[in-house]
Amino acid sequence: MDIQLEKYKLMEWLINLKDESIISKLKNIKNGLSTSSDWADDVSETEKLLVEAGLKDIEEGKTFTHEQVMKEINEAYGL
Repeated sequence: MDIQLEKYKLMEWLINLKDESIISKLKNIKNGLSTSSDWADDVSETEKLLVEAGLKDIEEGKTFTHEQVMKEINEAYGL
């Protein structure tokens, strides 16, 4: 997808738009977007705790290789 072309098409559509309800909805979407530049600011405390637990598991070597996971899935589902 050519992102610049898609943005141009959207701008052209928006310029010709007459429906105020759609414009209002678009404004709500725009205003609802996070202005934060760090995704971690939008993560809940529970999600942060889960990430920290995962990092601790990695440090402690409590991990599985891709091959191990795929083997278990194949065995469990007969794939």
